[in-house]
Formats: sequence, structure tokens, C-alpha cells
Amino acid sequence: MTNFSSHYNATIDDKGRVVMPSAYKKHIIGDIDKHVFVEVDPYEKCLNIYPPSLWEQRINQLKSALNFNNKAHSLLLDKFYQNFDKVTMADNGRLNIPNLFYKKVGIEKDVVFSGQGDRIRLWDADNFSKTIMSDEDYSKLFGEILGGSS
Repeated sequence: MTNFSSHYNATIDDKGRVVMPSAYKKHIIGDIDKHVFVEVDPYEKCLNIYPPSLWEQRINQLKSALNFNNKAHSLLLDKFYQNFDKVTMADNGRLNIPNLFYKKVGIEKDVVFSGQGDRIRLWDADNFSKTIMSDEDYSKLFGEILGGSS
């Protein structure tokens, strides 16, 4: 099971390519055709990057929750399928993510790869720094949600 963690700074080159940190790349390298799935996050201004096996789980979860014959569900599926793409990863870890995806989430040049368990999140560096929870808020929320009763 892959458990992406920590965060790493990177820079997008003039051709829109970015190199995946080696700590993450080693978990993806086993895939024969070396690709990942990149999704525009539905809640945050970031991109989500999934290895193929975990992306397959995401697709299966979505399909099991939705009914293709329901109009609202069908519209949601249309938007979902417009907001992800299969991206080939070069041997050095370089990804050529569609420019449209960068624009949708405000990514320009300096980025942060941030691990979040089954996925890697790609943020514009300025947006990432604005979304980081303080240690105090983290402690409080952790206790509220996971701390149990006294």
C-alpha cells in the first residue's frame, strides 16, 4: 500500500513540465507504462496525482456511488471525466501536465508536491502556504475528531 507523505518544492519549466520528487517516484516506477492520473481537485485549488492502481480504486468508488441514468449524476460524471487525464512519466520523473489544469487551479511556476496518503497533491507554492493548518489548529482538530472522550 502506498502512503505518500511529506512535501517537496519544485519548479515548472518553460514547457510546462515538472519533475516528480524521487521519494514519490519510487512508489510509481513499478508501473509498466510509467503513468499517473492527474485530477483537478473538486474542493481545493490543487491537482491530485494518483498511481494507476489507486486511480482505479477511485474510479470504482465513483462508479459505485453514481447512477448513469440519473441526470444530475450524469452531469457530475461529465465534469469529473473532463477534469482528469492520464499523464506519462519520463524515466527521470518528469510529468507534462496539461496547461489547462495548471490554469484551473492557479499554478504558475513554483509548486509544492504534498503527500496525502493515497494521492499526491500539486499546489502553487503561494496557495500551499496559505492552506497549511497551524500546529495549534491541527492539535485541536485532531483531538476533536480522533481524540475520543475523556
